[in-house]
Amino acid sequence: MPRVVVVGAGVAGIAAAVSLVRRGWEVLVLEARSSVGGRASSVWDATAGEFVDCGQHVLLGAYTAFFATLQALGTRQLLGAETPLRFLFCEESGQFLFDAGRLPGRLGFVAALWGIPGLSRWERFRLLWALRQILTGKIPEMTVAEFLHRSRQGKRASSTFWQPLTLATLNAPPEEAALSLLRTVLREGFLRDAEAARFLVPCRSLHEVLDPFGRWLADHGGELRLNTLVTGLEFEGSTVRAVRVSPDGKIPADAVVLALPPWSLVRILPVLRRVPEYAGFLHTLRSSPILTLYLWLREPLLPAPVCAFAHPDLHWAFRHPTRFGAEKVSLVVSAADHLRDLPYRQLLERCLRAFATVIPAFHPALVLHQRVMVQRTATARLTPELVALRPSGKTPWDNLVLAGDWLQTGLPCTLEGAARSGQVAAARIVGESDH
Repeated sequence: MPRVVVVGAGVAGIAAAVSLVRRGWEVLVLEARSSVGGRASSVWDATAGEFVDCGQHVLLGAYTAFFATLQALGTRQLLGAETPLRFLFCEESGQFLFDAGRLPGRLGFVAALWGIPGLSRWERFRLLWALRQILTGKIPEMTVAEFLHRSRQGKRASSTFWQPLTLATLNAPPEEAALSLLRTVLREGFLRDAEAARFLVPCRSLHEVLDPFGRWLADHGGELRLNTLVTGLEFEGSTVRAVRVSPDGKIPADAVVLALPPWSLVRILPVLRRVPEYAGFLHTLRSSPILTLYLWLREPLLPAPVCAFAHPDLHWAFRHPTRFGAEKVSLVVSAADHLRDLPYRQLLERCLRAFATVIPAFHPALVLHQRVMVQRTATARLTPELVALRPSGKTPWDNLVLAGDWLQTGLPCTLEGAARSGQVAAARIVGESDH
């Protein structure tokens, strides 16, 4: 039985390993950390007595590759049920409900857009016309902001729809985000069909749904080794022969999948900076942070399970089940460059002040416990320039492929993009795909 070594037990590595096992390969997965998940991992909060995710993740019904991976692990049901997209938009002047479930399929999404208050009739028509142009028109690559300017989208439409959508799905402001990826989100997600557009906020931590991977792998003849630092690869001509691990170990391999973010990958394979397909991407690459503040409250407070805000220091809030206090909420700031380097106390004060601004009933005295998560390299910052440079995952070495959400999946940097890249990497290893 041929043996493949998968380096990295994030979602891409897990998806690759599951796909390879199903194709009859013996799989060894090496992970530097003490748990699986990568950037989709969780940490134990001793005060609350529960796991909390390192960042808030929201899923769509279109996440078929990710859901298939969890189905193989037997944990898909732990996430809970998908529902139509529904959230309460809160601003200082009032609130409105964006409810895409009142009508079936894309009609519900369009009806929810038409119902945004504060837009004139012409602004509503321009919003729907711009949406149609994105979906059907042959628009060249540009930033989302450039498209909004060309299609004459007003401040109200931008602040209540375009900007929240762009930040939430692309983790970049409209001034930097690539329009092609927003088009993909709308085409494959919200406006494809009713099932693809369904919305899911996990009701369990990602630790609970991904941690069984090690046991599943062992049950299928593979092995997961945690706390194992890979330091490099050994080559013979155009072939990888072994994976080097710290301090002085060497693991023979018939094939290797490197399922790592690019900033980790270049430490193991520095020569990649000189490979033409990767050189421009790695030189241009910038990361985009996400900040998540978890609050455990003495009293129920959030007016809806999901809330959106047009505030620079607060974009989304989600209600979560908890046994500690009356309510747990996660407050999310995407593309949080302006916050990531602040001292902890100042960062916390700004986020709480923003929360009080958009939810006037909130007062810091309601907080039983808080925890701040700052993912400094949450995603690649996919500008139009970087999107054009995204590499395929192929390498000059016959038996070495890459996996990760940063590769040319056609999707933003998401759990689904990571899972798809893992499946593609597995197919390339066994010679089933050259895409």
